Amino acid sequence: MTGHAFDSKGNLWFVGWNSSEQRVGRVSADGTLSYFALSPQKGDISGVVDAQDRYLIAHTVHNTTGVLVSLFSNEGLVTLAGQSIEGPLQDGKGPTARIRSFESPLLASDGLVYFLDRPSNALGYTLRAVSQDGTVTSVLPVPDNSRLVASATGAVRRFTDDVQNSRVEWAELTLSPLGGYSWTVLSHSWQGVGHPEPFAPVKGAVDTYWAFDSASNTLAHYALDGTRSDIWPMPGWVSTAVSNPTNGNLVASGSAEPEGAQTTESPGVLFVLDRMKGANAVARPWVGLSEQRGYVDGTGGAARFDFVRGAYATADASGPIYVATLAEIPLQGTPPNRTTPTPLRVITPAGQVTSLSSTFSSGYQHLASAYGYLVTHNPANNTLLRASKSAGNSAWESWVTSPLFAGVSGLKVLRTDSTGLLWFATRTLPFVLDSRPYGSGTSLIGTVSASGQVQVVVGDPQLIHTAASYPPLDQRPWYMDVTDIAFEGGSSPVWWVLCNRPVLSEERTRLVGSVPELVRLEGNNRQSFALPSFNVQSFISGHYHQLCTLPSRPGEVFLSSACGVYRFTVAKGLELLAGQNQPTPVGVRLGSLPASLNLVKFISPGPDANSLYVGSENSVLRLNLPA
Repeated sequence: MTGHAFDSKGNLWFVGWNSSEQRVGRVSADGTLSYFALSPQKGDISGVVDAQDRYLIAHTVHNTTGVLVSLFSNEGLVTLAGQSIEGPLQDGKGPTARIRSFESPLLASDGLVYFLDRPSNALGYTLRAVSQDGTVTSVLPVPDNSRLVASATGAVRRFTDDVQNSRVEWAELTLSPLGGYSWTVLSHSWQGVGHPEPFAPVKGAVDTYWAFDSASNTLAHYALDGTRSDIWPMPGWVSTAVSNPTNGNLVASGSAEPEGAQTTESPGVLFVLDRMKGANAVARPWVGLSEQRGYVDGTGGAARFDFVRGAYATADASGPIYVATLAEIPLQGTPPNRTTPTPLRVITPAGQVTSLSSTFSSGYQHLASAYGYLVTHNPANNTLLRASKSAGNSAWESWVTSPLFAGVSGLKVLRTDSTGLLWFATRTLPFVLDSRPYGSGTSLIGTVSASGQVQVVVGDPQLIHTAASYPPLDQRPWYMDVTDIAFEGGSSPVWWVLCNRPVLSEERTRLVGSVPELVRLEGNNRQSFALPSFNVQSFISGHYHQLCTLPSRPGEVFLSSACGVYRFTVAKGLELLAGQNQPTPVGVRLGSLPASLNLVKFISPGPDANSLYVGSENSVLRLNLPA
């Protein structure tokens, strides 16, 4: 997240990033988060709320370097000032102004938004201001390593870290009676080395700031005279913090983990700190992935899971669900890269969580229940492993090895049909290139019998196309790029096949997108159903992830996306049952169900005809299904 800013009503605005997706986010005073499209994609984002309560976003345009300051309006951007062509700083109104950077923006009590801009090939910054009508004015120079911070009365101050002289400087912008600006240096007692970083003034106090001390991971109130009070321990780093004008509480954006324990999957979190600290007050996660994740057995809310890196699940007809977590457990007292695999866990319909003796390596793929065992795939040696479901004897043993399991990146599917037969799907490379476009491949579908016999049912493992001979889209078979398979029983068994069919360039040598499709097979009858492509900004993140059927609900198939669970029937098409029909950045929690169903890791049959198990964030939920 970047560009955090509160409006006068207590709504927090920011820009959220996840991979190549970019959205504007708003968190209301009650903690409800909403996302809005930001199109086209922008770069170098910063944001601020102006005196008219408009959210301003400073950004560049693709393949340009000049900065535009735009109003966010109706999920679009309306340029207020600046131009995309880079050049010397230039004052003026609207498109006549030229801006190179928009750092440390600050709304002052005079109604202007001040920011730091850097002239080309120059040391230090220039303090500039933009008015509500888009007029940009240069004010005076600012030293390097400075940030703007408001005073308690809304005056513009700068905090400068003078690295060369190992000292810091506080100064306030002063307007003389003749209309000239200058910096008035303020007296203070802040140390020059290892000092806290100030973010916002403390409401109701004079010359006192919220500031973060990275050495101790604490936020506190720091007065200019050096006095420190109301210390808040934080679980990890804090990147920025803004004060809510309605109540003076601070919202800090940072990490839920200490610096040494963070990974690339570590989520960002917004914490709330009350302006007045009570004896037992703690920083509360406001919006973001809950810190209550881990590996604790128990019943209901006492159990803990960690699904940040993903999870697999498989359910037995008798009701229990088995869950494998891809995140591994950090070893206490060791560097953060030392971990141990997590145990397989079984969850009863009553919500009792128990760990098995077997662990699940983060390198394994999938989890299925077949022939009385739990089955997974080890892509390192193209082998299926199996383990007993008994809590006391569940070590993995090698079972079946086959080159057919290799594919482009291992197995895509490992599922059991209604008769108990184990099925797999993998993807072979469709053409010979130096690079392999994401999602490319020709799927193979096969079975593995109870005795370990592997048989290909659909596809030809010897059929490898060159770029020149790759068949046109309208000639490709239905089983291209299988994502998941589900089965219905009955006198006439039904297959459901989920595909993300690749869309190639005109010369058919590179992938330019993908189209989700659901295929229904019953005997020789095949029906194809196009699914809405909700993630148009980034095909790499996929469209739909899993399929699931329930024996007692024929004609229905359930699908999961990154943030939602759906039901598909031929009569009604696709229906959203829970969650959202749009993806959101990692770690965001929204309100109560169904909106809070986010970051779906797996779906699996529930213990009865009216429910599904859903892995979401760090919880295993039981989703009641409509009639």
